[in-house]
Formats: sequence, structure tokens, C-alpha cells
Amino acid sequence: MARKLGDRLETLEELAAATEGRVPEALTGRAREVATRAGERLRVGPQTVVALAGATGSGKSSLFNAVAGQKLAVEGARRPTTSETFAVSFGPTNVELLDWLGVKRRNEVPPRHKGQENLVLLDLPDHDSTEVAHHAEVDKMVRLVDQFVWVVDPQKYADAAIHQRYLRPLAHHRDVITVVLNQADRLTRDELAACLKDLRRLLDGDGLHGVPLLATSARTGQGVEELRTRLAELAARKSATAARLGADVDVLAADFDAATAGGRPGSPAQGTVTALNRSLEASAGVPLVTDAVRRSMVHRGTLATGWPLVKWLARFRPDPLKRLRIGGGRSKGETPQITERSSLPARGGVADAQLRTGLRTLSTQLGEGMPEAWRQSVHDAVHTNTDVLPDTLDRAIVTADLGTERTPVWWQLLRGLQWILVAAVVVGLLWLTANLVLAYFGLPPLPGVPLALANGVEVPLPTVLVFGGLLAGLVLSVGSRIFVGLGARSAERRARGVLRRRIAHIAERDVLAPAKAELERYARARELVGRLR
Repeated sequence: MARKLGDRLETLEELAAATEGRVPEALTGRAREVATRAGERLRVGPQTVVALAGATGSGKSSLFNAVAGQKLAVEGARRPTTSETFAVSFGPTNVELLDWLGVKRRNEVPPRHKGQENLVLLDLPDHDSTEVAHHAEVDKMVRLVDQFVWVVDPQKYADAAIHQRYLRPLAHHRDVITVVLNQADRLTRDELAACLKDLRRLLDGDGLHGVPLLATSARTGQGVEELRTRLAELAARKSATAARLGADVDVLAADFDAATAGGRPGSPAQGTVTALNRSLEASAGVPLVTDAVRRSMVHRGTLATGWPLVKWLARFRPDPLKRLRIGGGRSKGETPQITERSSLPARGGVADAQLRTGLRTLSTQLGEGMPEAWRQSVHDAVHTNTDVLPDTLDRAIVTADLGTERTPVWWQLLRGLQWILVAAVVVGLLWLTANLVLAYFGLPPLPGVPLALANGVEVPLPTVLVFGGLLAGLVLSVGSRIFVGLGARSAERRARGVLRRRIAHIAERDVLAPAKAELERYARARELVGRLR
């Protein structure tokens, strides 16, 4: 039993740590106080400490003397006679135990029954005393002793003070409680039976079903031997301490169960994660960047494959990605510049609203059914990095390899072909110009190389070079635009995939990971509650 109790106390301490800030502070404080007190109690000795508590005039001190077999406590009928706790040990005094209890008045008597040598009996101050110190002493001992013997008398056994302040709050400790109706000699047999029946009814109403109920008389000795034997048996079993501490843990386990019940710990739904990722993408400007990638590839493809004699006009239009300071068509051999921030426009209200909605939806779903304090902790975990998310997302965009630096091979081949056509046009123009100059000076023209067409018409080669080169260059330029556009859309899809993976990584690291850690903490708390119960 001691090993089991030790395991439960370790579980209790771990549960208090796991739920700190998520359940009422008073509950975790009680848990640590019980764990500490239990460790101290187990350390100071195996004796069973039984406290006699009762109201003024109940004959508690007289019963204490009767059980001890000696007149040790001062007896009185009308006023409190016990101003501080008095202890009697039925064997060698355990000084460390009594020091821990704070009991200064002590005595020893020889044991009368087997096992009684392990018994320490306390006579507490009257709980209804007008002295505040007496109330405080009783309340302290209620937390510390192993067994309670509540002594009542026929006149005040139904007093609300003892039932509401002491008995009812100890309903979970009914295994360590004995109730004694003292002064039974003042009643007839029928009156005693009726009184015990009514007292049992009151105890059942307090939640103390099945607690032992004895009738005693310190004056005649009625029931005293039965009480003495019961206490000796409790002390002999050496289980009262563990039973008392176990009952304390049971109460805390029920309170922790109520404070953590209702939630469904688990991973967020895939749909919610996807919605969160999309809201982060919108906040980071991913749609704007991927559109810029497409337009940048069209811009660069036009420069690379367009007709060389007119494509220089496109150089007056800036590269869309360079304007955003994100990658974009650097020259061969140029070292890429890593910037801390992009030139993306500041996040708009719509993007901010999407981000807030995504985070709120996630925290609401994860905290569904949880107690308010734990829902707030999940909300805080989800929003842990909200303030730095914009900069984190921007850096993820800036440092992403969007694949726009690589020049397709077919661009280079087409560029070479365009320059060959330009060279053909230049050769043709020079040829025709030379013939005009020669004709001006009356000299014979350069030898022509007529090309025969299908209908028999012959066209000079220079003319074919000029007009054929121009026409072919124009056709290539127009045709290449189609393929450049297709390639740009493919680059846009690739960039979108890259950025989405980076955003998903940030969502997992900065949003989902703290939330999952909180869910794991909740799941662990519920597991510990189950073990504790």
C-alpha cells in the first residue's frame, strides 16, 4: 500500500505541474500541499494518530481519559477545558511525529491491547469554543491526523456547526472517521435507539454512509472497551496513515477530473490546417509573388527569344520580381543578393482578417469542450508567434528558391537562331546595298544567286535573305510567345508549390507545434487524472 501511495503522490505532483495555469491556482496549491504533507507524514513514523474532536460538554476529554485508562485531560461539563491539543502515546513517544503535529502537551501510558503500542491519541480543543485559536487548532489537526473520532452528545448531536463545517466536507474521508454518541447513560434504551437512528440519518445526509457509529459512556464505561479495541486494531494494521492520505488524493483526483474534463485532445483536422495555410499564404502575399513569377518569366522569355532588333524596347519595363526584390532574372555570373525584407506591399485588411480568422478557427476547434482556462491556454499557444509571423513569412518568401534564375535551354537555342536570322538580314541588306553602289558608279553588280520558286519565278538570294530573315524572325517571335507563356505558367505552379511548402513549414513550426504541445499536455493531464483515480 505504501508503494502504491508513493506512486500516487508522484503522479499528483506531476499532475500539478502539468496543469499549472490551466486549472484554478488553489487546486494546484492544494495538490502540492498534500504531496508535501504526505511525504513528511510518511517520513515521521508509522504510528496511527487518532484525534478525538467534539463540542463543549460532549464529554470528549472524559472519553479520552477512559480510553487512556488514566485521568490525563481536565474534564468539564459547561466550558472548554482543552485549550491546546493533548497527546497520549500507548508506547514510546515518537518525538519527531509529535513535533511535526505541533503537539507540546504529551504523556505515555502502557498499552492494554495488542497493537495499541502503535497508537497516538489526541484530545483536541472544543470545535465550538469562542477562542479563535481553538478553531484554528482543530482545523489544522483535521488536515494532519490519520483517524477522526467525532464525539457528540444526545443534546447537540444535530448541531449544524459540526455537520456543516467538519463532517460534510469530510465525506470523501468516511473510511477514516468514527462517530461516537457519548453520554449514552443519560438515555433509556428506546431513547438511545431513536437517537442513534436519527444520528445515522444525519450522517447519511452528510455523505458519511457506513461510518462506524458507537454509543459510549465515559462515566459507566459503556462502549469504551469497544472503542478502545477498534482503535487498537486500526493501529495494529498500520494502514490508517495510508488510508487518510489516499483519501486526500482521492478528493484531489475528483477535483482535477472536474477541472480538466470535457476536451477531446487530438490533432487538428486536415481541413482546418489547410485553411490556416491558405490564410498564411494570403497574409504573406503568395498569390502576388506567384503572379509576379509568371510575369517575370514572360518578361525574360520575351527578352531571350524575341526579335533582337526590337526586343530592346522591353528592357524599359522592369522585371516584376526585381521590383519586389525577390529573385528575378539576374545576369550570368551575378551573385544573388539576399535581402532581409521584400518590397511586397504591406498586408491589407483582408489578409489580416484571413490570418486572424484562420488562427481563431484553429484555436476554437482544438479547445472545443475544454474548460475555459485550458481553452485560453490553447488560444495563447496558437497565437504565440503572431507578432513575428509577418516578418517570418516575408523572410520565407525572400529566401525561397523559386527556380526563376535558370534559363531554359530552348531559350538559348532560339536566341541563337534569331541572331542567325539577323545575320542573314544584314548580309542581304549589305549585298543589296553593294549592288546599288556599284550600279551608281556604272560597275557590274555582284554575282546574284537566283532562287527558283515553285511557279518558276526566280528571286535573288539577297532579297530572300532580307525578307526571309525578317519574316522568319517575326514568326519565331510570335510562336515563342506561346511557349514562353506556357513555360511561365509552369514556373508559376512550381513557385506556388515551393512557397506553399515553406508556408506550411512555418505554420507547423510557429502555430501548430505550440498548439500540439498544449494538446499533448492536456492529454497527459487527463492520463495522470486517470492514473490518480
